[in-house]
Amino acid sequence: MEARREHAWAITSEKVEFAIRTIVGLVQPVKVILFGSYVSGNVTINSDLDILVIVNDAVEDPRKESIRIRRALRGVSMPMDILVVPQEKWEELKDRPGMIYREALRNGKVVYES
Repeated sequence: MEARREHAWAITSEKVEFAIRTIVGLVQPVKVILFGSYVSGNVTINSDLDILVIVNDAVEDPRKESIRIRRALRGVSMPMDILVVPQEKWEELKDRPGMIYREALRNGKVVYES
């Protein structure tokens, strides 16, 4: 019987762990939360890894931090959706209906907390 081959862009635990370590080392976040299909166990070939990175309020431009993270993870061959949010904004929006932050809070998995 032939062994099942993994798709080159597949989300694997090794890639996820590497991404988390890289993010923590690069931006020293307050918290990192994984959410979406990876956490719920519904990963398909079309899935991406949803990562919420909560940063210190001193971070002036969350968009630039997101770009910096993406550049650091450029060699990781898996689709990722990386959201960077300052802690104050997270606290303000995490319970608001219709916000992605609420989804992360309710169904996500905290994988790092300082």
